[in-house]
Amino acid sequence: MRKILTLVLATLMLPMLFGASAASAQDKLRLPFAYIFSGPFIEFGQRVWNEGLMPGLEVVNKNGGIWGKQVEFYKVDTRFPQTPEWMAEFRRLCKDDNVPVVFGVGATKSTIAIFQDTKKCGLPVLSPSSGGAWPYRTDDGKKDFGCCMFRYQPVPDEVMPVLIKAVKDRLGFKTAAISYSNDDDFATNNYKVSRKALLDNGIEIVDDVGFKDAETNFASQVASFRHAKPDFIVMHHQPGPAGTFLLQLRDRGVNAQVVTAITVGGADFWKMSNGKGKGTIGYSLYSVDDPRPAVQDWIKKWHEITGKKGAPDAFVTTYYDAVQVLAHVMNSAKTRDREGIIQSFLNVKNHKTISGTITWNNVGDVFRPKPIFVQLGDEGVLNMWK
Repeated sequence: MRKILTLVLATLMLPMLFGASAASAQDKLRLPFAYIFSGPFIEFGQRVWNEGLMPGLEVVNKNGGIWGKQVEFYKVDTRFPQTPEWMAEFRRLCKDDNVPVVFGVGATKSTIAIFQDTKKCGLPVLSPSSGGAWPYRTDDGKKDFGCCMFRYQPVPDEVMPVLIKAVKDRLGFKTAAISYSNDDDFATNNYKVSRKALLDNGIEIVDDVGFKDAETNFASQVASFRHAKPDFIVMHHQPGPAGTFLLQLRDRGVNAQVVTAITVGGADFWKMSNGKGKGTIGYSLYSVDDPRPAVQDWIKKWHEITGKKGAPDAFVTTYYDAVQVLAHVMNSAKTRDREGIIQSFLNVKNHKTISGTITWNNVGDVFRPKPIFVQLGDEGVLNMWK
């Protein structure tokens, strides 16, 4: 009799359990996180996922999630540096009306690859770590981001000319050499900005070299820079290749000051330079010297999560910050469709974040009132360059 009663109770409980599971699933909002999950930069992608996105998502869900639901991200591989498979994947996302926004993407090359498709399907994209100069222009010469592409990093068009002038004025440099990756849109577009800025500031370019990101032996480029003897070197590469090149420069006696863009904030730059990236000047969306509680609390949280020395790099910080901005945008949208989210991005004015106060004046690059110049310190820490 006891066994029969137990069986009956268990049978009665099954619909309740399955009902709870179904309700739980309905209470979650699943969003695509498109990033680098294969290929030569996979470690970069996993670090952003584990150290930046997931801690930021924890904050979002603790604060009520998005649209009253707990948020889950599922991985979509951008396959960087390849683009055809990623473009096909993005088109599938475009056709799915249940996808209100795409978050992640990252590399400028991957972001540029989907630009035309965003205009066709009207799917808003927040690409937090795309930091390359944007190539598309409208008929009146303004940057063209179509209907719905938004970026979060400081961008070279606005910052590199200011940084190069500051380097000249503060350090008195008169000559420069440039290196860049000639197979990466991030690097080639930024190279053009820096080259113009150098010439506009009356700085002589004494050498100019390009190489592919996959190269590992830079003997000829190093020899060329040694011969040219520049006052400083402007680098435009992904963080890993930049660190490898800098290490070989230092090991072979080239000690000129190095200046770069957001590359300085990548953990791989410090790691691949074997610590010889110390002293490199660049810009970032944050520095460890910022006393604001939001910044210091994040650094403390990152230490607790990772157990690592130093401080979080700029890229994991970008995603920790940007996922919270995404939640703000989506929760502020008047309608829960793609058009509503696009308009909500455009309504972001003077919003406080780890990276400072942000505004989207138009579709495209976020606006911050003042660039943050940084200099790489011990353990790859991003100190304010004063």
